[in-house]
Amino acid sequence: MDDRASSDARRPRLFVAAGAGSAAAAALLAAATGPPYLSLGAISPWVVVYAIGLFGALFAIPFALHASLGGELEADARWERALLLWGAVALAALALGLLVGLPSGFAADSLAGSLGAVMAAEAVLVLASLLAWLLAN
Repeated sequence: MDDRASSDARRPRLFVAAGAGSAAAAALLAAATGPPYLSLGAISPWVVVYAIGLFGALFAIPFALHASLGGELEADARWERALLLWGAVALAALALGLLVGLPSGFAADSLAGSLGAVMAAEAVLVLASLLAWLLAN
């Protein structure tokens, strides 16, 4: 594998790491700034950064999975497997979002509720896009 191919395979993993890292840092900064976190009247800018970082990480996952499958399968089969694994990751993110947010009732003044609501909403978006892909085929 040449340097360009190695760099192309590494790029999606870097996006996943950068997105997850920025989401984690934003969650800590949101905790430091205090409520309200996510309400109709006010939204913490750190919750917005958390949402953007989580979105970036979630949507880079299938590309990282595709690159990690390497030459094991043909390209179409690798994409199908990567997208199915992406669905499993989205289901895990949905479960985690519900687990984090439900105890507080997804309350706007609760950091756990706000972060859980964002995570669950983004996981549902991933699952909806996968459902659209399945129905299109």
